[in-house]
Amino acid sequence: MRASSATSWAEIDLSALSNNVAVLSRSASQANPARVAAVVKADAYGHGAVTVANGAMAAGAARLCVFTVREAVELRESGIEAPILCLGPVLSDDPEAIARYDIAVVVDSADTATRLDLAGRSAGRKIKVHVNIDSGMQRYGLPHAQAIALSEVVRACRSLELEAAFTHFPDAGNADRQASLDALARFRRTAAQMRVPTRHAAASAATFNLPEASFDFVRAGIALYGMDPAPDLGHPKAGRLRPVLSWRTTLLSIREVRRGESISYGGLWTAARDSLIGVTGVGYADGLSRALSPGGELLVRGKRAPIRGAICMDTTMIDLTEIPDAQIGDAVTIIGADAAESISAWDLAERLGTIPYEIFTGISARVPRIPVGDAD
Repeated sequence: MRASSATSWAEIDLSALSNNVAVLSRSASQANPARVAAVVKADAYGHGAVTVANGAMAAGAARLCVFTVREAVELRESGIEAPILCLGPVLSDDPEAIARYDIAVVVDSADTATRLDLAGRSAGRKIKVHVNIDSGMQRYGLPHAQAIALSEVVRACRSLELEAAFTHFPDAGNADRQASLDALARFRRTAAQMRVPTRHAAASAATFNLPEASFDFVRAGIALYGMDPAPDLGHPKAGRLRPVLSWRTTLLSIREVRRGESISYGGLWTAARDSLIGVTGVGYADGLSRALSPGGELLVRGKRAPIRGAICMDTTMIDLTEIPDAQIGDAVTIIGADAAESISAWDLAERLGTIPYEIFTGISARVPRIPVGDAD
């Protein structure tokens, strides 16, 4: 389904999203009756936060996770009433909005707890807070003793509710699980000392590779969008995930290029034979990396069409010599399936030396996200 007046668009498959929530729920439930918290930060990894949030909740997710308070406010103002947890730091201007929009947040210090307590009193409501226990990420989590001490500070604040303790493993997708198991044991002990009603520790990789860490809910990020977080492990349940996003463009023109002629900027590619070159409506301003020129491929009529010459800001040229029936107006697939051929975000990531997260979040805002299918 193409968006009007768009030369490049992303299709967001709500039935695939629903499937992934179910797969994650079943995997997490191996060890505990855990539920899914849909991570929709960074505009739902580039998929469209409001669309994904509504679809995930309709499919049975228990709550939503974002990184910034601004992201949470945008969801609230779109009409979403589901529980929202902001995983990032509380900035100086955030407490009022946190209280007003009923956003659960992470406290990292007594000062943060005090500021939130004052905002809660002013708004006449309790603010739910979570304490992050470091498991080796060396990012936002607190050392175990500090986390325990902070939990007591939170309990002393009348307008705060200590809802949960949580952690985030740095390498839960490793085949050798021992380091993560050791970190999990430390987390269990600390959370027990904190006497919290809720615990959460597993993100996507741990949901499949460390089900012991499922606890009360799992924070599903990249797996929610259909990407196996640790494909080298070959977890069977991860293999049932379905990609949510397909990215397509349009064949805008077809040109005959003679042998010896070069195309695009810098003459990076010269035709070794008479060739048919298609001009597509996607470029690096849409998020298609220039590093794919030359060497990348797009799909046309179920066949692979090599990228030729330098990718431009708004267009990319592809070789249609082996696809002579291609016509102007044909859909061209950047990510997704076309007949028996497919290109995944993992395929692009491996070619570019990166990860699917960067591929998805790099698709620019000028590419419309179009919901397709139905959330079950």
